[in-house]
Amino acid sequence: MLFVLWFEWEPENTSKLLELWKNFKYPEEVKLIGRYLLIGRHVSMAIFHAPNEESILKITHPFREIGIPHINPAIPFEEAMEMMERM
Repeated sequence: MLFVLWFEWEPENTSKLLELWKNFKYPEEVKLIGRYLLIGRHVSMAIFHAPNEESILKITHPFREIGIPHINPAIPFEEAMEMMERM
């Protein structure tokens, strides 16, 4: 399933976060589509495919003491529109 993750942190945690990012590897089962930094904000974003909840925990757990992860499942807009028309 496709997920969008945005991660917020306090400015004083930036150095800790940068160290974690340098060494962080996404789990093998996760297909990363892209990672982004929102300029002028203390927010990063990632878009990825993950097969299960455990994969999501593998991504968020290392950062639990530095900031707040927000994750939502996502589907392509056109696909969502087709699904809603069938409802």
